[in-house]
Amino acid sequence: MGAVLTVSSERALHPDVSVALAQVNAAGESVSGDVPVAVRCRDGLLVAAIDGLGHGAPAREAATRAAAVLADGCDEPLPALIERCHAALAGTRGAALTVARIDARDHSLTWLGIGNVNGVLVPAVDGAAAPEALLLAGVVGDQLPQLVPVTLPLVAGDTVLLATDGVDDAIADGLRVRGALGPLADGLLQRHRRGPSDDALVLLARFEPGSGAAGSTAAILS
Repeated sequence: MGAVLTVSSERALHPDVSVALAQVNAAGESVSGDVPVAVRCRDGLLVAAIDGLGHGAPAREAATRAAAVLADGCDEPLPALIERCHAALAGTRGAALTVARIDARDHSLTWLGIGNVNGVLVPAVDGAAAPEALLLAGVVGDQLPQLVPVTLPLVAGDTVLLATDGVDDAIADGLRVRGALGPLADGLLQRHRRGPSDDALVLLARFEPGSGAAGSTAAILS
């Protein structure tokens, strides 16, 4: 499958949330059209996985435009953010994306997906349901549906998993999140990548209230 590029094996961007990322380019491509976002916002952390349509430089251009909008407006309501992304991607190939805001203040997750970037809330409690993001039909930059975000409660240890369509749909089946996130993200990508013809990205964000991790003002935006 080629070398896996781990952009951030694990990083505490917020004292209550840790993040890990693994991704790999499509075969023969020097850049990826799959772009992650993880940025600290007022009450927590905003994370997203963006998949520019196709791959290579045109896909990356679309995805990075959306990433810049999300990072710049991370405290805005998600529908407003998606509308801004839609405007910014006019004239590009467009993109699919799922964006999630982890609110450390009220222990909640709000998320919204357009297209086929999967989102799963992997529960800390064994045997509990693993809610999936509702993915609305459309293409950011081309056609948007009515934007209705969903909000869910979080408990300590719950983990948001985002994966682009270069990763198969079984990635979260039976998944338990224990220990360091970096090796887990790498392992999930290696086991569940569909094949070399597409970019692939896995992002994990675990809610750890009171963990005391040193939050950074830096962002994952690559």
